[in-house]
Amino acid sequence: MEMRLPNWVRAIILISALMQLAFGITLLLDPSRIAELWPWKLPPLTARLLGASTLVSVPMSLLAVGINRFVVATIPLVMMLTYRVLQLLAGAIHHERFPTDSLVTLNYFGGGLLMAIAFGYPLWAGLRGALPPAKERSPLGAVLLPWHPPFSARAGLGILGGVYVGLGLVFLMYGANAKPLWFDASGITPLTARLFASPLTGLGLGLILVARAKDWRAVLVPAVGMATIGILGTLSLVLDRADFAPQSAGAWLSAATPPLLLLIGLALLISRPSPSAGARRGSPH
Repeated sequence: MEMRLPNWVRAIILISALMQLAFGITLLLDPSRIAELWPWKLPPLTARLLGASTLVSVPMSLLAVGINRFVVATIPLVMMLTYRVLQLLAGAIHHERFPTDSLVTLNYFGGGLLMAIAFGYPLWAGLRGALPPAKERSPLGAVLLPWHPPFSARAGLGILGGVYVGLGLVFLMYGANAKPLWFDASGITPLTARLFASPLTGLGLGLILVARAKDWRAVLVPAVGMATIGILGTLSLVLDRADFAPQSAGAWLSAATPPLLLLIGLALLISRPSPSAGARRGSPH
């Protein structure tokens, strides 16, 4: 039996996606407004990248909510839950930077915790088979889409995912000491470094899970997310190219992430098998 997300989860995810859309577009177009929207100031390139990484969740959230099948939502839920949990952890480590009487602080921790619950509950319930049954006529519900990429492609995705998880954990553990891995000429603070551990780790886990997927429907939404960060992250680098200053191989790897993910996302999208090759629904998802 295939399952769907509860309506209350869908409502919270949808509201959050709309808020993230406004936040991300604002920073992408005018990074100087970071002080109005964030607990600490960031240089323009880093602020734009924060906006771009936030916007990744928007299409993934809208697709997961709109398609409303657990098999489609599982990987993006893992990615977005990882993002939220590590963002909360970064804030907790540097709690002194958050004024207790600020609405920004309330949104960062309160909103972040609410989103972690909205992402975590359906994962927990779905893996136990406790979510409601999916509707027969929902999108992508008619057939399975067996996905059989070459072994080398799966291995490459898994290895690259592991690299990004490792890179994210380095940013989380070392803070500003991870500066050699960053490419903004203005440098990076400990809190900002730990903040960017969340998208790197989330994307890395997404790549690892995609490498293990056997149904292309599970690949669709993370592929859209990767293409999104690819387009918007690359745009950020172009707009603030005057501040682009990688000084090590690790920094070049970090900087290459957006264009690399764009290529991967597009390749995953065009790898969709023909519907005629799919089997009738019989998956236990």
